[in-house]
Amino acid sequence: MSRSSSSAVSSPLPTRHIALRHAFTVTLLVIGLWLMHMNLRVLPEAGVMALWIGVTLLIAHGGFRRHRVRRAAFLRGYLEPTSQWPRRLRGGPLMALRHLIIGALLGGLLLITLARIPTQEVWAALLVAGFVLVISEALFARLLRGHAHPQFAPELVRRGALRLTGLLLIVTLLALALQARYPDLTGATLEQAVWFLVHQEAARSHLLEAGLQLAAAQDALRLWLGQQWFPQGVESLPALLGWLLVLAEQAFLALGFLLLANGLLPLRPTNDTLGDPRNAPVIE
Repeated sequence: MSRSSSSAVSSPLPTRHIALRHAFTVTLLVIGLWLMHMNLRVLPEAGVMALWIGVTLLIAHGGFRRHRVRRAAFLRGYLEPTSQWPRRLRGGPLMALRHLIIGALLGGLLLITLARIPTQEVWAALLVAGFVLVISEALFARLLRGHAHPQFAPELVRRGALRLTGLLLIVTLLALALQARYPDLTGATLEQAVWFLVHQEAARSHLLEAGLQLAAAQDALRLWLGQQWFPQGVESLPALLGWLLVLAEQAFLALGFLLLANGLLPLRPTNDTLGDPRNAPVIE
């Protein structure tokens, strides 16, 4: 048996191991987020800050890693391999700072959203979404094998898996949000609605409490407007579209969860059975 056929036969085993390892990782991620949800409101300021920093670094790490791969693909297409500019432009402190800022913003929104998750069905949706991410990444890797450049295929696979999973997760979270129960604010003024929801939010950490109250205030504004404009619920298509806009914040939870998973899961290695010399490690 030739070397190429031997590697082709043995390649499914590592692939299955990667998928199982990734599935285990996303399961631990969902469990960790659930524990954060249960304890965020009683954590002291230092604990909330530590979680915020950890989430920020994880999101920034995943984004920075994939951004450098995309930058390398761009530079490879426009510059000669012998040029010194690909090394100088591959991404450094400025790129890292950009992703740290994005990670801090999204990490803060994610912590606030986690503390306010209302139903247990959301956790089942997140767990299933993690498995969908792992399975879709394996399927995309198989579909693109032999077609995508070996050095950049892992980033292309991850991008496709994240977009597919994100779309499905957002639709699921919106469906759950449409079925949830909300306070009746039709007989209240906007000021009364805001104060009613804001006063229900409390946390040991002053920083988290301020974030929760700001989120509750914008919830009151959206729910009050939605109930004023569409008092009959989602009985018509315009009302359904209006309520979907009112509940669009569900996208923050989906985005934050998938970016955390992206930071935790390493890019899948490329198996090139043809021995293509371009099959270099992904730029880290």
